[in-house]
Amino acid sequence: MKSEIQNPKSEISFGLTDLALLAMSLIWGLNFVVVKTTFLEITPFAFMALRFLTASVLFFLVVHVRRQGFGIPRHAWGKIALLGIIGTALYQPLFLTGLAYTQASNSALILASTPAFVVLLNRVLHHERFSVRGWIGLALSFSGLALIVLASGNFSSDSRAWLGDAMILGATVCWSLYSVLSAPLLKRYSSLSVAALATIFGTVPLLFITIPAVAAQNWTQVTWGGWLGLVYSASFAIVLAYILWNFGVKRIGSARTAIYNNLTPVVASFAAAIFLGEPLTLFKIVGAVVIFVGLYLARTAQVVMEPEA
Repeated sequence: MKSEIQNPKSEISFGLTDLALLAMSLIWGLNFVVVKTTFLEITPFAFMALRFLTASVLFFLVVHVRRQGFGIPRHAWGKIALLGIIGTALYQPLFLTGLAYTQASNSALILASTPAFVVLLNRVLHHERFSVRGWIGLALSFSGLALIVLASGNFSSDSRAWLGDAMILGATVCWSLYSVLSAPLLKRYSSLSVAALATIFGTVPLLFITIPAVAAQNWTQVTWGGWLGLVYSASFAIVLAYILWNFGVKRIGSARTAIYNNLTPVVASFAAAIFLGEPLTLFKIVGAVVIFVGLYLARTAQVVMEPEA
């Protein structure tokens, strides 16, 4: 029978890990604005191909400069490859295609279910179990995001929108599964190595999917602003943010890390108000406060860890 181990108090209190995850949320929130403006010059699939190719090269260089190798034995590469397929080759096309079909507000609300999916998958796979306090925090965080979405008032009954919603839901499940399956590997290997190798493996099939879009893209008309957006999205939103995400999973578990995902739409809303002139309503501000309260409750909740047999 598996024994149950309570997380130590050092993992419950806020610290460097939380600052890293806050930085990750800031990077991903700003990335929404960057990607939205970059899409005016580069088509989504062409952008996705060059973004992940750039990120893979950067990951490879960083790993070899800092670690002189991945430090992951070949027998574990199959599991890392599976992470890459789920978290990159499947997640990214589903997310971008779904976003093209449905409203951004719908996407934000569906993506907010990531922490709940992580908790449920952990429960099914016997990795982590959340306390009642944690579930209350999740509910509050989800409610706060609902306020932000309702404030936008962008909903659609179009059949293509329903297809887009289904794709976004599939993308959410993929990212949640990536987070849960990566946790055991992160107990043995560094967050940098896991993020790097998984991204490289996932980029290979992604490039085959995006070849037509890359060939059709008029690269000569891309301005320096478009290239800067691509560099930011590859180096910060993928390389640095993926390392920070895996670092969080390694230190505080996938359930607590996933709750920080709900801060991304908050940052995106404020960034859009500042840089794109989108309205910042009272509902959005109240929603942001509720999300932070939910984050605090979920982050400080006890999580029962069940070690591998």
